[in-house]
Amino acid sequence: MTAARSDWMLYGAYGTTGRLILDEARRRGHTPVLAGRDAAQLEALGRTTGLVTRRVSIEDAAGMRAALSDMRCVLLAAGPYHLTGPAMRRACLDSRCSYLDINGELDDFVGAMATDADARTAGIGLIAGVGYGVVFAECLAGHVKSRLPGATSLRLSLATETRGRSRAATRSAAAAMMAGGRDIHLGALRTRPIASPTWEVLRADGSRLRFAGAPLAELAAVQRSTGILNVTTGIPLSRMAAAAMRVGAPVLGRILAMTARTRTPPPAVMPPAAGNEQRSRIWADAEDDAGNHAAGMLETGEGYRAAAHVAVRAVESQMRDPRVGALTPVQAFGSGFASLAPDTHIQEL
Repeated sequence: MTAARSDWMLYGAYGTTGRLILDEARRRGHTPVLAGRDAAQLEALGRTTGLVTRRVSIEDAAGMRAALSDMRCVLLAAGPYHLTGPAMRRACLDSRCSYLDINGELDDFVGAMATDADARTAGIGLIAGVGYGVVFAECLAGHVKSRLPGATSLRLSLATETRGRSRAATRSAAAAMMAGGRDIHLGALRTRPIASPTWEVLRADGSRLRFAGAPLAELAAVQRSTGILNVTTGIPLSRMAAAAMRVGAPVLGRILAMTARTRTPPPAVMPPAAGNEQRSRIWADAEDDAGNHAAGMLETGEGYRAAAHVAVRAVESQMRDPRVGALTPVQAFGSGFASLAPDTHIQEL
């Protein structure tokens, strides 16, 4: 258990992941300042937790700078991050407050990494992606790269189990679909058809799971921390669904975005037992120019809960030993960081 402290802010504390982060933070002895734009939800959360709340919109630059002026760091848990990330990072740079987020959006992650010089000038850390996908995939990639130091290509297959999907995550997925596919080719982001290529992964029970290429933030994070020149990331998708995605991704993305704006938000609190039986897995397969391979599989629990665990640990680590600059989770906290999440292990394949 860690000592209570209130010199960090959780922005988006009443969202799906925000509430899980708050529960984990309180369990570990933290008393973060709770912030967001919804006064009614903040007031209710403040009453039930006894914590300080601050209503402020990210778009209110002066108000956000004032809200961060006495904070050592802020954890942004309110997406979609292409809308919230740039403004919050600007406020953090202006107020010299370190920034962390649980972002999985590729373009905003790249934008965050581009602020390195500004972050170093301000003397703060800007650490994006301290949630599920980037942390666990990047740590697995580091493990596999250590076994094959000369790796020049890497494929990551992410099969994440979650209890539903938050509205912000749905809007992020819609934006990614409309933006199109990406991979890392010769060290740089490359545009390619979404859901391309496709491949299969052999599971422990002998069955096969099909994946299709997806433009995930893990692409940029892994390339930055491992230096591997060619990286592909993918999610489970049937052959038929992948073909449909390649043809109609922009239209499907617009439909998904409209659905996210109109549907009823998911419940803010996940029951304690929810997701206990769910297992999320990531496979990594690296190859060098001589055709040598190294592969591994990381297994953990339900995605939102895993994100909450590592997000709070990231805040603790940054508060204890402040990093400076724009950093990926592995650059900031090391390739063993994912192992801090309960019931998480890596298996060599």
